[in-house]
Amino acid sequence: MQFRYHFLTIILMASSLSLLLPATAQAQEDSTLVTLSVDPRVHWLAKKQSQINKLSAYKNSAGQYKGYRVMILNTNNRDQAYKMRADVLRYFPDKQVYMAYQAPYFKLKAGDFAKREEAEKFRKELSKYFKESFFVISDIVKLSAEDEAKLLAEIEGQQQY
Repeated sequence: MQFRYHFLTIILMASSLSLLLPATAQAQEDSTLVTLSVDPRVHWLAKKQSQINKLSAYKNSAGQYKGYRVMILNTNNRDQAYKMRADVLRYFPDKQVYMAYQAPYFKLKAGDFAKREEAEKFRKELSKYFKESFFVISDIVKLSAEDEAKLLAEIEGQQQY
């Protein structure tokens, strides 16, 4: 991941330098007129690097997104864990449900949320269908391309003010 950042920086510097050389040569010939033509790909690369930098605040050192999930169940009863998993998937088929075994407990978590508010909203929806208590916890999450674009739009919208 670090290699990609250095590679993009080197490309940007090299392309900027190559664009400045013809402009300085022309400036020596005619001191009143300087023409600088910039390849549109340079602006695209700069914008892309800016987006990567903005999203990096939501990632850990391994490049995984830091986010939130709802802890649904923490039990040592395997059958209860599988039953609850099936029930959650029945009511919320579009949400990812994760089950992990950490001896002697089965931990059931649901959702991949970038913002705590989104996870709290899902927790309240779960409370409508189940009587158990649910908790929002920090976790490593998997964001879809749509969620990543939505997060980036929110970040850019906040920085314009």
